Parts: sequence; C-alpha cells; structure tokens
Amino acid sequence: MSNTSAPLQDVTSVDDFLNVAATETVPLFEHLEFEFLLDYDVFAPSKRGRTRVHQSPDLFRGFLHCYYKDIYGTRPVARELQHGLVWFYCGLNKPPSRDTIDRFLTDLEHVIDDVFDRLVEQAAARGLLDSTYSIDSTHIEAIQYNDAASWNYDPTAEEHYYGFGCTIVSTGAKIPIAAEFTPAKQAD
Repeated sequence: MSNTSAPLQDVTSVDDFLNVAATETVPLFEHLEFEFLLDYDVFAPSKRGRTRVHQSPDLFRGFLHCYYKDIYGTRPVARELQHGLVWFYCGLNKPPSRDTIDRFLTDLEHVIDDVFDRLVEQAAARGLLDSTYSIDSTHIEAIQYNDAASWNYDPTAEEHYYGFGCTIVSTGAKIPIAAEFTPAKQAD
C-alpha cells in the first residue's frame, strides 16, 4: 500500500454487503458478481515469475468473508482461510498463503476505487442502500516488510500495530459509500 492518502469515492465494503444480504457470507456471494475482477490487468498472471494459483474473485470473496467476521491483517486472514468450509465457499481450490493474501491486497489497492464503484452499483441495483450515514475508522495491519506501512497506536484496541488506517463512511445498512486510507487510524 502507498503511504499517501488515497480517497475512495463512492466505496462500498463487504462487511456491509454481508450484513445486508444475510448473516453468513455465502448468500452474499450469490447476490453479487465478482468475476469482473478478472478484467483488471493488475490481477493478470505475471509474464515472469510465479503464476497465480488463486483467482482474484475467489480471493476477494475470502477477503470479504474475513471483513464480515472482523478479521483484519494478513496473518489473521490467512489463518481464517485455512478453515475448509471457508476457503471452499469462497471458491478457492486450497487455502492461500500469507504472501498470496498480501500480494492480492497490494494489487487490489491499485483498482479499489473502480472495484467498489462496481460493487456499489450492484448493491444499488438490488436495493441494498439507504440514506442513513455513519463514520468509522479502523486499522489495517500490513506485513512487516511493507515499506509504505508504519508503526501506529490504536487507542480503541489499546495496542500498537504495523500498517495503515482507513476511515469509512457507511449507509445505515453498514454499506460503505466512501473511504480514505491514511498513514494511521484516525480518532473516532
């Protein structure tokens, strides 16, 4: 991730989609289409180096599942996706490694604005948005060798973390419509 603030206009998050669609992530996956992620060059297999074992729509489902379960950070996400039913329902052939998750999230950063615009359009078309708004801030942990991240303090959790912050504006149904990544979590 970059160390500059990157506004995410009209952004929608998975946690909110999940809360609207059902109490579990599987029904959400039936209501939203993620295959459009295959159209982004950033997720295309590299001409040099390792091929991608996991498809971006499946990794995105895994990320959404973890977000819904309040699981953040590369290591906790990797741990959650080790559970058989979780990775299976997300469409993965096997659990992804921590490095795979970190690479995916790094690649996702480059197209997040457009991805969430498309998800918001899908949610709006299905009547999942309302007119109530709330603002929240969270921390996003990063792998220690991510040079763009830094050590920060989360006053809510009363602990230090290595990573970034993200401030989210959500609708009443908890579907984010705007977000901004920051160097650290902002005060709520």
